[in-house]
Amino acid sequence: MAPMKLMHIGIKGRVIGINRSSGRIQWETRLKGSGFTNVSLEGKHLYAATKGELWALNPSTGSILWHQSLPGKGYGYICLANSPDGNLGALSAQLESDSQAGAAAGGGAV
Repeated sequence: MAPMKLMHIGIKGRVIGINRSSGRIQWETRLKGSGFTNVSLEGKHLYAATKGELWALNPSTGSILWHQSLPGKGYGYICLANSPDGNLGALSAQLESDSQAGAAAGGGAV
């Protein structure tokens, strides 16, 4: 059986995975607040930003892989930019490293 093709949307503090063929919602992940939610699919990760915070999700299941609260940056919109090769890998690795360091120090990462 071929893997299901999903469309990913961000809306009101949520990210939703929708089956492209049927239009059915396959999963929904609540992040934070009820405002604008920006999403970007990059390789094996789906990145979502809302209320000044950033998440990496599994694009197939919506499970949260990591969360970065970006302490001290406020609650504004986050704009996600692709790298020239269409991959946010370097950004992902840096934020994951920062998140783990913050968690180890009792800081702002979940």
